[in-house]
Formats: sequence, C-alpha cells, structure tokens
Amino acid sequence: MKAVVAVKRCPSYGPADVKAAVGEALTLALDGGAPRVGSRVLLKPNLAAARRPERGITTHPGVVGAAIDFFKEHGCRVFVGDSPAGAVRGVTRVWENTGVAEVCRARGADLVNFEAGGWVERNVEGRTYRLARSVLEFDSIVNLPKFKTHVLTLVTGAIKNAFGCVPGFAKSTFHLTNPRPPEMSRVIVDVFQAMAPWVTLMDAVDVMEGNGPSSGQVRRLGVIAASRDAVALDAVMSAMVGIDPLKVPTTREASRRGLGVADPHRIEVIGEPEAIPAISDFEVPSNWHFFLVPGALSKAVLRWFWVKPVVQPDKCTGCGDCEAACAASAVSLTGGRARVEPSRCVSCLCCIEACPSGAIEPRMSRLARLMV
Repeated sequence: MKAVVAVKRCPSYGPADVKAAVGEALTLALDGGAPRVGSRVLLKPNLAAARRPERGITTHPGVVGAAIDFFKEHGCRVFVGDSPAGAVRGVTRVWENTGVAEVCRARGADLVNFEAGGWVERNVEGRTYRLARSVLEFDSIVNLPKFKTHVLTLVTGAIKNAFGCVPGFAKSTFHLTNPRPPEMSRVIVDVFQAMAPWVTLMDAVDVMEGNGPSSGQVRRLGVIAASRDAVALDAVMSAMVGIDPLKVPTTREASRRGLGVADPHRIEVIGEPEAIPAISDFEVPSNWHFFLVPGALSKAVLRWFWVKPVVQPDKCTGCGDCEAACAASAVSLTGGRARVEPSRCVSCLCCIEACPSGAIEPRMSRLARLMV
C-alpha cells in the first residue's frame, strides 16, 4: 500500500497564498477524513526559540493561523501548544516573539503550556518517557513542523517535531545521555511513536539550510505539504533537497519500525508534484559527516577527534538560553557572554539549537575535518 503526500505551491507567506495552500494540502491529505464537529484539536508547531518568524527557525504564524482557520471551519475547537527550549525562561515570550500568540488571539484559539499541565508516562520498546499530559488529552494532534537542517539529525521535520511533547528540562537530559545521532534518533522516534499525530502539515515555504536548526541560512522553497504518514512526508522533503531519506537517522529508524513509508517507490505525491523544486546545492550542516564515523573510533581518539560548540562573542546577546539548555553544565555566562567549557561538553549540541541569535556554531578538530 502506498503512502500519500500532498504538495502545494505556496510562493509567499501572504495570507491568501498560505490559506489556499494549507486548505488544499490538508483536504487532499485527509481525503474526506476531517475530524468530527466539536472535537478538540491540538496544533503542535515547532517553536524552537523566541525569534521572529522571518528568521526561519519556527513554524510561520501564517501557517499556524491558516491551520486554525481550517479546523475551525470544520467545527473543531482548536488549541496550540509546544514545549520549546526557551520555555525555561517563560513560554509567553516564545509565543509572543514567534507571532503565534497574535494569530491565536485573532482567531480565538487557546494556547497550551506543556510545562504547566504535568506529565504522564508512556513505555516504548521497554523505555519509559514522560510526555506532557495536555498533549494526550485532545481528540486529534496535528503536527505542524518547520523543515530545516539539524546539526545532530541532519534534518528536522515531522518526526523530530514530536520531541517537543517532552516537557521541560528532560529534553536536554535525553541529549546528554544520547549525544550521537543513532541513539538520540531512537529517543526521538520513541516520542513520535507515543505521540502518534493524526496528520502532519509541513511549513516549507521558507526553510533553513546549513547549520540548522537555528544558525543556518533561510532559503525559499515555496512549498506546503501534508500527509497522514509523517515518515513519508519527511522522506519526500529530504529527497526534495537532494538528501537520501535513509541517511536521515530519524527517518531510517521510524521506517525500520514500520511507523511509516520511506521508500520513494511506495510514496504517491499528489496535489502539485510539479511544484517540487529540483535542488542540487542545498547546504547540509558543516559537522554532519563527523557523525558518520563509527562511535567506537571517535571514542578511541576522542582527544584529537571531536566536534564542539563554539561561541561567536560578537553575536552573543547573553540571553542565557544556551546555559539553561545544557544538561552537562558546560555552558555559563561570563561577562554577559556565553562560554563553553570543553572538558564538560558532551557534544550534544543542544546549546546550538537553543541559541536564538545564531551565536553558537559547531567546530571540528583538525583530525575530524581531515577524516570526514
């Protein structure tokens, strides 16, 4: 049986463009399976950092607003929530800076604080996770990821967005104990499996390439995509920018478990397949090839073979988000600027993801650069 991914052209974040693309993509993806009137629907965007939408870090508020409109027009009660890295300093700041608070106020959609509602335990393949209780109290979960590169998992999209259902500091703790992509991807897929989104709507109008998810460059793809199969959606988006889907560890792991389809021969792209751009120069994270080296080798020569976060002082604003995100206590603020203590750093690169100003970037040792 084939998976179906709906793709629609969306040349800008103008309200008319976004409303048309979002409505048509969701209609095609759901294929008549709209939620029942009166059901409670949670929209889960990627609100990775308290930054304005033009930075390309978060799901654009125009896409969130169009999704709210779509489900309200189907008679649903709509809520919006996430547990971003910046929530430790106040989730209201994240909602406001990303523009999501404004679109929710305008449409009468309630914002849900994942940190405030407590947690419930879920067991996946013998491993126990604490997920935000509020996520699991809705009739349907609509996944609203932003397509970006990622310094740890190569790309972040539908599967990775589920990780925001883990509230609070626990996300950083998982990074601390699972610093390499295969192990961390297993954790992410566990959470995705427990979350089980009903449908996924991908914001790929503006995407991020290079050292994503927060320090890369914004690039326009002009695409909105949707699917009931999040794995197939990630596979299509990766292939769109010239990345083999099975080189993305989260896609590979989810496919291995049978949680979705990653084989392009078993995926049917509908809507406007011709809208898919042919991209050959998409920039991947500068450190990515480092993680292809076997873990045992990197441990054996760890003194000379490493990738570490490095702070660019001229870009650092001293906000403290990186310090709050570091479970290894390797990041501190000195003189109003972030500083990384190499001896404590476990190379989970959470500080890069949390930094809202792109002031931290991955750097490899000379040996690592030569070998990859």
